[in-house]
Amino acid sequence: MDSTNKLNAVSSQRPIQTLRRKAILRKSFRFKVALRLVAICLLGILTIFLIFSSPYWLAGIWTALATVALFYETVKYVDQSERKLTSFLQSLKQNDFSVTFAENYNSDEYDLHHAFNALNDTFKHLRSEKESQHQLLQVIVDYAAVPLICFDEENDKVFLINNAAKNLFDIQFLQKMQSLWRVDRTLPDFLKKISDGEKSSYRIVMKGKPVFLSVISRHFVFRGEKLKLIALTDVSSELTAREAEAWQKLLRVLTHEISNSAIPLSTLSSYIYEMFNKSEAENRNLEADERSDILESLRTIDQRSKSLKEFVHNFRSVNQVPDPTLMHIGVTELINEIGNLFAQHFIKENIDFIRPTGYIDQTIFADRNLTMQVLINLIKNAMESMSNFKDRKQIVISVEREGPKYVNISISDTGCGIEGDELDQIFVPFYSTKKSGSGIGLSISQQIMQKQKGNIIVSSTPGRGSVFTLNFMA
Repeated sequence: MDSTNKLNAVSSQRPIQTLRRKAILRKSFRFKVALRLVAICLLGILTIFLIFSSPYWLAGIWTALATVALFYETVKYVDQSERKLTSFLQSLKQNDFSVTFAENYNSDEYDLHHAFNALNDTFKHLRSEKESQHQLLQVIVDYAAVPLICFDEENDKVFLINNAAKNLFDIQFLQKMQSLWRVDRTLPDFLKKISDGEKSSYRIVMKGKPVFLSVISRHFVFRGEKLKLIALTDVSSELTAREAEAWQKLLRVLTHEISNSAIPLSTLSSYIYEMFNKSEAENRNLEADERSDILESLRTIDQRSKSLKEFVHNFRSVNQVPDPTLMHIGVTELINEIGNLFAQHFIKENIDFIRPTGYIDQTIFADRNLTMQVLINLIKNAMESMSNFKDRKQIVISVEREGPKYVNISISDTGCGIEGDELDQIFVPFYSTKKSGSGIGLSISQQIMQKQKGNIIVSSTPGRGSVFTLNFMA
């Protein structure tokens, strides 16, 4: 058994031992009081007998005096025990464990004093253990790698801030949350408004460098006060790595697309230039087949130029996703609208469109137009993934509540699916698994969901279909 288990075992045994000592104390006290009461009764009966039923009335007077003396002693004993018990309990209430009682083995109060001292030692040990555990918890919190702040929302008082949080904000102490305005003016209000379980991100500038924080909070009650615990994680390095990886992927796609357009343009323009130079050097007009080649080359240059222009337009579209206007939208309304929009396409392509069964009483917090754009992109992709299939074509929309604050809308198909090595690339701008695809639909959809504080998740099985899940705030 390790030290932690031993500590827990000892802590659990202490209250049991305390209860046992209290029970022994009560039994000993009751026995002594009962013994005195029995003696008082017997002496009383003997006194009555001696005075009224025997000639030894003088002896009855002595027994009467003894009865009165014993009664007085019993009252005094109970009163002393009560006063000592009251004093002992007051000491415990004030956390004063310095009070001790003399243990004289020959005294009638030996058991009482011994029990008081044993209980005092037990509570003293329990307090020592509690303080040790508190110190251990304090050390763990102080040396935790995750920055932690605990405060009271009502009076703005900070109950706890560990070393990681102090180092993060470059402060020595923090008494009021509002004092964090020195770090960032909007940071105190941001931390106060975070809801339980909601993971949010925040950007601050520390020593001239941007720092990205992932923030999550929890409420709990401690000593009758409702406190809020904030956990912060510096994800700057992780975001930087992801951003660098995303830029590398994007640059590969851009290089590939531009090369596909620039190389043919350069080759054809050089071919036309050489053809004109040759005709001028030979001092002759262009022949019919040469003019035909030039026209065909110019047509190809025009097409590739338009394609390159469209690519630049798409690139601008990816970087110009508008800010959403968030409002509560009924999920049933969105599903009905998307079903009506593609109804004729479903009939033409022989696709079964399956909606959720029953009444869906769910709403999402999103931008209506942008969300419809995401749904349209996903439905189109699902239809295209089944374009080479003759039968067994289905698109299924399902709705599921995820906890108290999120709603998932899933769109699944029975198409060709996506290969494993392509799943990591499908949200990269201009990456497409289709020959005629622009490669911006899923990228824009992901940006829209992120701006709505949501997410888009994909799972796919090659040859069996894909499932795209949209995660919205409710």
